[in-house]
Amino acid sequence: MDQKNYHSRLLNISNQFDPVIEKLKSSYIDEKYSSWYVWLATAPLRDIEKVLQLQQGIISFFTGKFFVAFLPLLSAIFGPLLFIPTDLSAWVTPFASGFIGYLITMAIYFPQLTRFDSDHFHTGAYQVFRRQEYDLFKAAFLDPQGEFYFKGIYDYVTNSKEGYRLVERLIHDFLQNERTNYESKIHYFEEKIKDINKNAEEITSEYNAFTEELISERDELLTEFEYVIQLLKDLNTLLFRMHNKGLTKKDLNVLTGFTLYELRGDKLVQIEDVGTSGITAEEISLSDPRYSHYGVVKVIKENLDQPYFNHPYPGHVVVSYRMRIDQKAIWVYNFHFDDSNTRAWKLLVENDIIESKEIYRLVHALCLLSQDFDPKEEKGAVNQ
Repeated sequence: MDQKNYHSRLLNISNQFDPVIEKLKSSYIDEKYSSWYVWLATAPLRDIEKVLQLQQGIISFFTGKFFVAFLPLLSAIFGPLLFIPTDLSAWVTPFASGFIGYLITMAIYFPQLTRFDSDHFHTGAYQVFRRQEYDLFKAAFLDPQGEFYFKGIYDYVTNSKEGYRLVERLIHDFLQNERTNYESKIHYFEEKIKDINKNAEEITSEYNAFTEELISERDELLTEFEYVIQLLKDLNTLLFRMHNKGLTKKDLNVLTGFTLYELRGDKLVQIEDVGTSGITAEEISLSDPRYSHYGVVKVIKENLDQPYFNHPYPGHVVVSYRMRIDQKAIWVYNFHFDDSNTRAWKLLVENDIIESKEIYRLVHALCLLSQDFDPKEEKGAVNQ
């Protein structure tokens, strides 16, 4: 739209007005050295000079515009025969005819003084007879340096437009590069944010897992503390029973049901059976193959100082522990409990809350203390 209304129109104006401006500027010399009426009077002479330079035929001469230049001469020759009365003198007739022809010629040449496309254009005549247009052209286009043309404006605008396009292209390239750089930075920061969010999620997940683990461990510790507290309560009861002379071997079930055997020769004789199903034999021969897989037999025959774990049937555990009693006798204490008994499993097997060997040492000590009490003797109550 801009090029159609301004740039292309400026070129059209240049084609129309630049020849006119050039004509006005080039005719200044005519204004300096001759007046417009002298220029008009000599118009036929200028055309006659041009006619003499023509190399065309007679037809071209009579059909061309230069025929007007010969009109005064022709009127002087043929005028007396056509227009002038014959009673005039011989020299007056040609002169009068020529003068009339010359006046007619001047009337024909006069309009050409103000026509830009005429060779007889004269700035002085244009200034006199078309003053308003002359002043407009002079103020707008006829600068003192004589350098103004619409073509120059067109070239300037064209070059400016090319420069504008160059600047526009440079700005576009710069903005495109900046946009690419910003998009690259945005992508980089987006990836960084994703990594940060991912790391934050991982840290949060790890923190939650760690928190859940701590809570689980806390709950487990609280449960284990409950187990220890219960064990302490059972020990307190035993201590009071010892003080009141009421302790018997049946009180040795501090954790689970148990069976207690004493080694006598090549047999194991049952001393106590508390909290079990009562299915265990009262006497077990060490040489009897039926009992060879029993833990109570293995700890004796293999002389084990460590507890022996046995599963007589699915879901049930028997832990056999061999003890020496005052260097005189050997007892085997058997813990009987199910797999679901977490308290017994934690204290006797997993070695988590208290070292399991301390539990076995405690049972050993209680068995030793039980030797000092006679169950047949009457006991008094103790105010707790």
